[in-house]
Amino acid sequence: MASRSLRLLVLVALLAVLARSPHLGLVPRRGVSAAAAALWGGAPFAARCAWAEVALKEEAPLVQGRQDEYVAKGNAYGMVNYERAVATTKKALFKELFGLLPPKPVILDVGIGSFPNAVYLGNTDAPPEMDIVGVDPNEFMKKYALENAKKAGILAPERGNSLRLVRGVAERLPVADQTADAVVCTLTLCSVENPPQALSEIRRALKPTGKYLFVEHVLSETNATLATAQRRASTPEYVLASAGCHFDRQTLQTIQQAGFAEVKGGYFELEGCGFLNPTVAGLATA
Repeated sequence: MASRSLRLLVLVALLAVLARSPHLGLVPRRGVSAAAAALWGGAPFAARCAWAEVALKEEAPLVQGRQDEYVAKGNAYGMVNYERAVATTKKALFKELFGLLPPKPVILDVGIGSFPNAVYLGNTDAPPEMDIVGVDPNEFMKKYALENAKKAGILAPERGNSLRLVRGVAERLPVADQTADAVVCTLTLCSVENPPQALSEIRRALKPTGKYLFVEHVLSETNATLATAQRRASTPEYVLASAGCHFDRQTLQTIQQAGFAEVKGGYFELEGCGFLNPTVAGLATA
């Protein structure tokens, strides 16, 4: 009985340590004790996943609310048409990105949301042993992100990947300087408070010659009626109601002015996505 009580006390103590840790990942970092690793599911779980290498800074404060819950659900199920429409562009961009990455790359997904990019990172042409860090301020996104990661096969044992999900905002990324080989940021700069600051953080987080993959909906450049409607839907009241999303941003110009060594990207228009039809996408080099 005493031995069982002692094991319970040790378990509680280890859980308390993990709960206070900024590493909210699904995979423990290298150097965690065997006892602590067992708390994540024991040897079978450790065998399924690689050990994450990159240390994370302190997380953003936990903020939960009914709107965050609704936004997470909407992100998970309400963007299907857009993701389908932009899939060809995304697939080509990720394929190009994969050809530029070093072995065992660190990939930072800023505004990971429900992880719609999991399907590309889980593709067979993605490199093995990726250390993926997903950053999002919405705690409710995590369960959807994990579901999509599992569906995409990212955590399959033969892939050797690691995945950690951490609360944070684009303007204050919870990673050290020159951490990431690539930053993936899709449909995120529409809703950050300060896009130039977010881009400055992305450049800070990238290693020299690291790559930034972006896909963002923007203000229409070809349809004046649509552009007017987008501006009207980007007042503070509408932005608050749409979880911070702005429809009138000219994000490609903002990226081009952010100090990247090279920006390869362009404007195009999707069909059937309403305000989200005007889109920019590309790759930038730190």
